Amino acid sequence: MTLTTVLLALAAAGAVLTTVQTGLVVRFLRRRRPFAGGRREPATSVSRPGVSTTMSPRVSILKPLSGLDDGLEENLASFARVTGVAYEVVLSAERESDPAVAVARRAMERFPEAPFRLVVGGGSGALLSNPKVERLVAAARVARGEILFVSDSNVRIEPGDVARTLASFDDPSVGCVSNAFTGLHARSFGAVIESLHLLTFVLPGTVLAEAGGVACVVGKSMALTRAAHDAIGGFAAFTDVLAEDQAIGCAVKAAGYRIALSNVVVRNVSATRPLAKALDRQARWGKIRYSFSKLTYTSEFLLNPLPVSLLACGGAAVGPSGLPPLPFAAAGAILLLRLAQGFVLARATRSDLTPGQLLLLPVKDVLQLATQLVPYVSREVDWQGHRARLGPGTLLLPSRHALPAAA
Repeated sequence: MTLTTVLLALAAAGAVLTTVQTGLVVRFLRRRRPFAGGRREPATSVSRPGVSTTMSPRVSILKPLSGLDDGLEENLASFARVTGVAYEVVLSAERESDPAVAVARRAMERFPEAPFRLVVGGGSGALLSNPKVERLVAAARVARGEILFVSDSNVRIEPGDVARTLASFDDPSVGCVSNAFTGLHARSFGAVIESLHLLTFVLPGTVLAEAGGVACVVGKSMALTRAAHDAIGGFAAFTDVLAEDQAIGCAVKAAGYRIALSNVVVRNVSATRPLAKALDRQARWGKIRYSFSKLTYTSEFLLNPLPVSLLACGGAAVGPSGLPPLPFAAAGAILLLRLAQGFVLARATRSDLTPGQLLLLPVKDVLQLATQLVPYVSREVDWQGHRARLGPGTLLLPSRHALPAAA
């Protein structure tokens, strides 16, 4: 059996698998969504946007802040319009000089009736500590809700998204629920590549894990009950890992609770991300998954069949038999299949990617192959000005490379 034949077989298997994934996503998103209208809220709660008069909010939305994300003020504003649930929003920043703090204060002035609170400082100051978890620890200290809802600062929601997500907790065995997410407002080439990656790789992978009963928690938008939070030692128990979301999910499951994936899709706003940063983010996520399971991570190459089929074409072109038509026909078929999958997923998620942007999916797939190889040669990560080396389970270890001195 030649290498070209092996590559073609892998590409064909990948084409089948990604088609199954696409079908699973469509089916998952079409499930009847549990609307908040079926839930009885406490009589003291108010469902008008941005207003919550209850003394004990049902949910505390914790938003770590660090730097200026695209559309940050409007992202925060979307949480001033939450309906259907008694809530508060705790904004958490490391220092007053962070430019996100000024934006947060501006949003709070725009919506004086919204239940926003701002926490500055309160971290442990440890050198090898996940900065996002530090912000969650500080926010959780003042949070009053019975449910803690973690939401990244680049997340934008619709008014009813929180209430629909929390409906998963109607099942008392559920201790943690996370949202699927896709990109929004991509304008630059790098932002489009990132949005395509979220739409055609991250989202289908998350749904596939859910269908297979594999623990997969996405920390961009996730909630856990106060009881589950306390049972796992709180956020402070996860300051020494990079993938705190997955670690929290596994701990919640080990504590005897179920974890769930909500079919409420929230939006990750990324308008002008440079290509280098988009690819670096893909590589960092790859290193995270690689640190949990090298075998599972290696199997992910099946979820990116187009570059594999192109490698088969390259092998056939330099082989002794010249240019056999099968590899090139297979690559063409897979290219068309991938484009069809992208358009189906965009429609199912109501993505704002244009047809022209969706046609860049083959470019994204080829670039993704390059980022998928990075974890095999490097475990170093650099995020939010912190550098570390990843150990098993994304344990943060000292970097072998010192950060350059500040100018």
